[in-house]
Amino acid sequence: MLSGYALAVRAERIDADNWIDDFSQAPRPVAEALGLVASRQGELVMVRSHVPFSHFNMVMTLGCPAAPDDLAFDAIERFYSDGGVERHWILVNDYSQPPELAQQLAARGYEPDGAWERVVLQGVPDDRWTEHAQGCEIVTPANAEEWSRFLVDCYRMPPMLGEWLKALVGSRGWTHAIRWEGGHPQGKVSMARSLYQDTEGWAWLGIDAPVPGVMAPCFEDDQKVTATLLAHAAARGARAFVSDIEVPSPTRDSEAYRRWGQLGFAAVYLRKLYARTRRR
Repeated sequence: MLSGYALAVRAERIDADNWIDDFSQAPRPVAEALGLVASRQGELVMVRSHVPFSHFNMVMTLGCPAAPDDLAFDAIERFYSDGGVERHWILVNDYSQPPELAQQLAARGYEPDGAWERVVLQGVPDDRWTEHAQGCEIVTPANAEEWSRFLVDCYRMPPMLGEWLKALVGSRGWTHAIRWEGGHPQGKVSMARSLYQDTEGWAWLGIDAPVPGVMAPCFEDDQKVTATLLAHAAARGARAFVSDIEVPSPTRDSEAYRRWGQLGFAAVYLRKLYARTRRR
């Protein structure tokens, strides 16, 4: 069981690995049209795109474990300048080193821009997920079109993103699940979430729509889809699971925390976003 800095490093690693793999799966016409580029320079992992969302223009491992020295900041500057990215984000968590990293970012023109709460489960609880995993399906080529269209519509993304999403169906390490309205396949898709699993038993959960507590109060639907993915991944050897709550609570007592807790997860640290807009 990992804890503290070691847990943060491992959790951020599976998160970063997911994005590297995700970007690599994009069909070439989609990658070129959206400007998708992922970079791993030693421990430093970054992604960039023309999509103006933090998830698609993000430095994920600075200070945990990549050293935040002049070489790292020069690499970050080049990476986003070369892509013509107007705005990018750096993630800093409670265990990032040095402790004054936030002050260093401020001195370089970065400003706080929100936070996410990291939730982690290490181990597979006995029969904790069965009662929740109801009315959901794993995405296959047969329902991939409905799944991808639902996500594109939820996020109001360009239709070509659907081709990128469908490229992830059946891809090594990836599992996607959907829940139907009311739990009946005859209805419409009401919830979607994905899981990326590495070869060491760690898994990341994301690509959720609607985002619970942000886009809709869909906590129950999300819990059922998540439980379905957890059980499926555990059957394939996953033993540690990582995700985020996108609306953190200082007291950690919101509906989101309760739902993740019922699945066995614990909130372990805050991930703070710092953004900088390119000077013209």
